[in-house]
Amino acid sequence: MSDTATGSDDGASTAATAPPNDHPMDPIFHPRATAIIGVPSTKRDSGGAPSSFLGALLEMNYEENHGLYPVNPKMDEVEGLTCYPSLLDTPDPVDHVISMVPARVVPMLVDQCVEKGVRSLHLFTAGFAETGDPELVAQEEAMIKKLTDAGIRAIGPNCMGLYVPSERVAFMNGFPTEPGNVFLLSQSGANAGDIIHGLARRGVRFSKGVSFGNGADVKAHHLLDYAASDPETEVVVGYMEGVQEGRLFFDALKRCARVKPTVILKGGIHAAGARAANSHTGSLAGSIEVFESACRQAGAMRAETMDDLQDLVVALTTSAKNVDGDGVVLVSGGGGYAVLASDAIATAGLDVPQMPPDTVEALREFIPVAGTSVNNPIDTNVRGEEDLKRTLDIVARSAPADVVFTNAGDLGDRDPEEEDLPREERIERAEERSRHAARAIAELQESTGTPFVAIARSRSSSEIAAKASDAYGLEAHKHGVAMFPNVARAARAVGLINTWRARRKGLPALF
Repeated sequence: MSDTATGSDDGASTAATAPPNDHPMDPIFHPRATAIIGVPSTKRDSGGAPSSFLGALLEMNYEENHGLYPVNPKMDEVEGLTCYPSLLDTPDPVDHVISMVPARVVPMLVDQCVEKGVRSLHLFTAGFAETGDPELVAQEEAMIKKLTDAGIRAIGPNCMGLYVPSERVAFMNGFPTEPGNVFLLSQSGANAGDIIHGLARRGVRFSKGVSFGNGADVKAHHLLDYAASDPETEVVVGYMEGVQEGRLFFDALKRCARVKPTVILKGGIHAAGARAANSHTGSLAGSIEVFESACRQAGAMRAETMDDLQDLVVALTTSAKNVDGDGVVLVSGGGGYAVLASDAIATAGLDVPQMPPDTVEALREFIPVAGTSVNNPIDTNVRGEEDLKRTLDIVARSAPADVVFTNAGDLGDRDPEEEDLPREERIERAEERSRHAARAIAELQESTGTPFVAIARSRSSSEIAAKASDAYGLEAHKHGVAMFPNVARAARAVGLINTWRARRKGLPALF
């Protein structure tokens, strides 16, 4: 291990370059050293990488600039790192501790954390208040009081903890290493992982993420308050099962949503989900009508599904957030696809207006009458790139166009000349064609000033098509263009943002 990985102040972290934040919770997001208590013996996943928290931190190369101290009295070494018999045997300082020990051992670990002077304890350990057992509820309360009296923040119990890419902290394998501008708070660790992995594939990157489980100490309102002041965060997204300390939650939600777009997905809105939430994190789900009213009054967006949540974040981190109107120009194939797409757009509260005469005239200069439509939805039946770009440029500048929906194309379809090429080369060429197409859409968006939305419509289910689609989405997002799996989800995301914007009258405009 290098000198900078000993946990000394000299190699504190990458946080030295981060914007200053004097919020009292900020230190927990910048641990100089982390100890993992109860780290298992080396177990590798199917990809050959060590699993669990140690594996995730090693994958992020956390140990290059921080102290990383596995603790297990039965081992001397794990993954090339010295393994210590107890927390008290690790080098100083240790700012963050991850508990993987059984619940019965946690009270002793709490005492060691107090003695060691750590900043935060992440209790991955479950088996406390969420069980409903009065003795375990009381034990959790006693532990949290001891920690808070010592100035130590507790995350959990029963959670996955921290994701801070700028500090190379992660709680699952496969998280992006690059920092971004989205802050995630989630009572569920599994849902937190799904959100990060799902949005990462669509180009979104995160400033920080916290899975906080039972919320015995750090609760949603603490994290919303922090996110509101975090200079690295521009969009806030949360998954909730139950609301703790309702007035504090509402006040924090209001503060956060006033200054940053804030999207909340509430689980447990029906009886079966509420029972699951109670057994999962000990949360009482509460009335969805009350929760909806709280979001509306605070100026936050309430997502109804996981698709809603992810689509809204994609929209809020691209030009789709700037669509200020209901006029959608749909440039797509004709026939039944156009009919159903138009229905989906209307269902979302948007419109597919007819093109004005001057736009129709401009399109007819190079688009034949037979087998085409230029009145919206637009089916030009053009095959050349230049004609398609000319079409998109004309319709984007037309008066009714608040946004242009266009197909990302039959992504990854093979060029006949490539039939005999090796598989990897075919994939590489398909990906590059997709990236080129995404950049062309971004250039049109820039030159016309009209937001574009790409629809990932492909008639192929091949591996090449899937990789080409991913390449298109990542490149498009990088250049500020949102891509959605279908027209219905694109229209719903845009419609939800329009509704949210209308409800925010009297609050500051955020973009």
